[in-house]
Amino acid sequence: MLRDRCPKLVNYALKWCKAKEKWLNHVYNNWIWIYSSNEERYNAAKIILGIQGKKMNFKFEDTILWDNMSEEEKNYWTKVCGWVSWFQNKYSYIKNTYDILNSTGKDIVEIKTRIIHDWLIPMCPTTEDSDKVKAEKNKYVNDLTDYLIDCFENRI
Repeated sequence: MLRDRCPKLVNYALKWCKAKEKWLNHVYNNWIWIYSSNEERYNAAKIILGIQGKKMNFKFEDTILWDNMSEEEKNYWTKVCGWVSWFQNKYSYIKNTYDILNSTGKDIVEIKTRIIHDWLIPMCPTTEDSDKVKAEKNKYVNDLTDYLIDCFENRI
């Protein structure tokens, strides 16, 4: 149930972080499989997904059981939460930029350049970065831009 009903932007963020399976396991182990009956498990899954009637009030950070976690685990899930928040806050604006540029006939290089310039500049290398760090940051930003475009074009 969680795999199929995970909110789209959360799904994209988890896949970007390569954390979807780990999140599913975490949620099932800590929130769903603790119940013995199928009905209780189903209700727990609905609560996790924030399903209330036809509305969804999903809060990713509430799906993580923070108690008794190691610092390493807390750091991991904090980073994942950050990406989920980033996708929830930025995705629609970046997609709008993509849609406008795509509809006006801009080529993919122009579209990627504009997305990076308008939305991903904070992730780009700075003049103070070493050549190695610059190369790593450039690759990361390019990979993220490609990933976002794949999401926009329903290839993810």
